[in-house]
Amino acid sequence: MKHAAVLSIVFAIFLSLVLACGGGKPAPTKYQGNWVGADGSTVYLTADGKAGFKIGGKSVDGGGAEFSEDGKSFTISLFGISNTFKIDEEPNDAGEMKLNGVVYHKK
Repeated sequence: MKHAAVLSIVFAIFLSLVLACGGGKPAPTKYQGNWVGADGSTVYLTADGKAGFKIGGKSVDGGGAEFSEDGKSFTISLFGISNTFKIDEEPNDAGEMKLNGVVYHKK
């Protein structure tokens, strides 16, 4: 009986982690896609709510993105690893945007 309770707790934790990895709310359409920064960093945001980034030695793949209510920033995170991006310039028709002072081009 004791083992069943422990297994139930372990399963509940595992299920919570799996659901947490499923991404978040979809990013606004103009942000969706793969972006490459002038400094070599990368950011991606998908229609199904998944997001990721690689900046220096820090990266997230398959996380979720959360946009601020004022639309001036978003955070990509997964399991305590995160990065907040200040939106200096929104994506334009030329496929460029500026985040944290870095110009990103859509691939």
